[in-house]
Amino acid sequence: MKWIAKKRLHSVLGLTVTNGQLHAVHVARAKNAIAPLRAATAKLSLDLLHPETELIGQEIRNHLDAAHIRERHCCVALPANWVMSQHSKVPELSPEDTASLLQIEAEKGFPCDPDELQIARSPHRTGEGRYVTQLAVRQEHVARLSAVLKSAGLKPVSFTLGLAALPGAIAPAGEGRMTLVLEPKGATLLVSAGGGIAALRTLEATIESEAGENVVNGPALARELRITFEQVPVELRRDVRHLTLRGDPTMARQLAEILGDWARDSGLAIEIAPATARPIDQEIVEQLATRFLQAGAPELEFLPPRPSRWSLMMARYSSKRLATAGFAAAAAALIAAGAFGWQEYRRWSLRSEWNAMSAQVAELEAVQTRIREYRPWYDASFRNLTIMKRVIECFPDNGSVTAKTFEIHALATISVTGTARDNASLLRTLDQLRQMKEVQGLKIEQIRGKTPAQFTFTFRWVGNTGT
Repeated sequence: MKWIAKKRLHSVLGLTVTNGQLHAVHVARAKNAIAPLRAATAKLSLDLLHPETELIGQEIRNHLDAAHIRERHCCVALPANWVMSQHSKVPELSPEDTASLLQIEAEKGFPCDPDELQIARSPHRTGEGRYVTQLAVRQEHVARLSAVLKSAGLKPVSFTLGLAALPGAIAPAGEGRMTLVLEPKGATLLVSAGGGIAALRTLEATIESEAGENVVNGPALARELRITFEQVPVELRRDVRHLTLRGDPTMARQLAEILGDWARDSGLAIEIAPATARPIDQEIVEQLATRFLQAGAPELEFLPPRPSRWSLMMARYSSKRLATAGFAAAAAALIAAGAFGWQEYRRWSLRSEWNAMSAQVAELEAVQTRIREYRPWYDASFRNLTIMKRVIECFPDNGSVTAKTFEIHALATISVTGTARDNASLLRTLDQLRQMKEVQGLKIEQIRGKTPAQFTFTFRWVGNTGT
């Protein structure tokens, strides 16, 4: 069977839909670099979780066609409010025991059955211990998003956390950072420490001003930041020394002023990312697509594994009847294997017996060969004695006729000489001989004298000798 190698993509589409807004960037490989080609930003009329997935997909397809984007493969940054997180300290265990422990922690920490979630894990550690943050998305949301993308003619290659793709959001081991992305309808906080994600939260902490604009609810947001920061274990919290504010510049400056005193008391240096003309979501999807082309699938992957063709076929045709047929086939194969095994055993045992008697058989075959060679020289029927016996039976018992000589020539011509007391006894003897069917051509050759008379007669013996 020929295996087909996985195709390396030369271009990919970074895409996200948050707060009803579509952001897409088409990124492709050049000779020596990876660069964005086209971008699209549009407002969607339907929510991403609307039951009419075909309508949402067609609307996305229309916006991509308007931007002349034809790429089918896409990396999707999931909405941050879809992602739930749960942080656990993990002792030094085997991989199997660690997985079991995290399964138990997921059952306790998430509001639904872990079997209904698509879970990705971010391990991190300090010199004092190991930690794992489990990030989960409902499988029904993932399935709905997949259906929307399929309706749009897109093929997802990755579902991941978009905020983690921003440069510096995941700090290396030994360093820590808090990244807060401010948007008109809320904020997303990511805490990185020990080389992984220590916390992830979405915060709805904005209010509407008298002028109808969204402004940061500073006290509420500062309170949520302090709670989240204090929930991080102390050994991880020591490494966190930077708080980066991204997103809306006005909201970032307002929040920096409100958080100034608390940040200094907590040992945090506030950094405001430079303002750009592009929305933060567009920057996220560009970074996401670029990293996918550079390094492949991200560590935080929520795309369900694609089943193989063999698994699909087995799932499609698996039934009680198929199971029965499989059991019967396995039983038949087992019986056939047993029969062949018994046959081989019998062949081996017979071969062993033959090897033990082969020398004796060879000797017997040599004797039989010699017998067949000399058999024509020996007659086991005793023809001469049989002829003599039959002839003597015709002689009278009282001794009135006796034979002196009995000659057999060529096993067919017999000559008898003898004496007889009287002719009558000799004649009766000759009559009995003539009555025998094997005797032909009986002829008296000579009779001399009367009492006793000497005689000689001859005849031919034909047919079977009898017994």
